[in-house]
Amino acid sequence: MPVEVVVYFDKKDIQQVIDSLQALPTHLQPKYFSEEETLKSKKDEVADKKRFEKFIARNPAGFFLFADGCLYDLSIHERGYSKIFCDVQNEEFYSYIPLLFQTLASATLIFGFAGENQERVPNADGSYVITHEEVRSEHDHRNTHFITIGMNHIESGVGHDLDKYIPGVYWYTLLSDELLNKHHVDLASLSAEAISTETLGDGSLHLLKFYESPGEWKQHAERLDNLCERTDGIFSRRSVESAVSGVSSYLEYNDIIADWR
Repeated sequence: MPVEVVVYFDKKDIQQVIDSLQALPTHLQPKYFSEEETLKSKKDEVADKKRFEKFIARNPAGFFLFADGCLYDLSIHERGYSKIFCDVQNEEFYSYIPLLFQTLASATLIFGFAGENQERVPNADGSYVITHEEVRSEHDHRNTHFITIGMNHIESGVGHDLDKYIPGVYWYTLLSDELLNKHHVDLASLSAEAISTETLGDGSLHLLKFYESPGEWKQHAERLDNLCERTDGIFSRRSVESAVSGVSSYLEYNDIIADWR
């Protein structure tokens, strides 16, 4: 089952993030780079420093890095935090996910998570329209709102603004003291629900594991949804559901949900 890893970091640390990835075991080290999700040329090697540096300069908004065991997607933002997405397809690499967080901790990290991310299966008519009950991703479950208004099937990404709240808790959840203090969230109360808590880097980062295997997320969904709902400073999708209950027009829905987008 595929797993997605997402880490928010300070844009100024982009080179530190890239250098950290190079310190991972060989099969997780980036070997090639590309502007697209598919590799264009085997000549685009990360080891070719001059070529790679010119490529980075030409792509200030982000790029893809290819390793044997995963694909990295770096999304670099002028405002707010930049992100690195890591798509892990092979279960034999799951055990390296904590090491990925540990290695990246040399950079200025703010938040991160890892969870199952199954691809959607098309419906009989070829569409990918689903309801919340059909989600195959822990992140979609916690941070996507699904609604049907008339003939319109609407999906909205919600709860991602780190200036407003912590987006949620997942299989692995990385929390910085900066983010915890900003939203007045007590680490001990979250650790009490986790099966393990590990302090990383200079001691200001904390990696919580909430259950054993990524495929178990549905078994723990209600427990973690309850934790999000009762913890001030953490986003809860239930708040969105309550606010849009009874909405009958898209304009009304769009106006309400804007607060969480």
